[in-house]
Amino acid sequence: MDLLKDSPRRTTSVQWPAEVDDHLDLLVALVAAQGVPVSRAQLLSALVADAQLNGKALSQVVRRYLGGLQVGDLAAAAPPSDGLPTTPRRGRRRSAA
Repeated sequence: MDLLKDSPRRTTSVQWPAEVDDHLDLLVALVAAQGVPVSRAQLLSALVADAQLNGKALSQVVRRYLGGLQVGDLAAAAPPSDGLPTTPRRGRRRSAA
């Protein structure tokens, strides 16, 4: 049986707030701290693959993001990063704008 992670791929371009991007880095570090080396793309794929096919629940998540989260909310809720492994980013580096 073939693993989903090894199946044909599509390249996407995602633009999102820097704070969300930083939160993704934190999530990757949290997983790595559990001894599971994972890339950002693998973590995002796992989260999407695990999402419940429930429109009501998903719409609540989207509503919270679109109308409830404020700048700084994700950073304020983040645990201290002391002791979390850093995961080097692969791929092209973004320019600081």
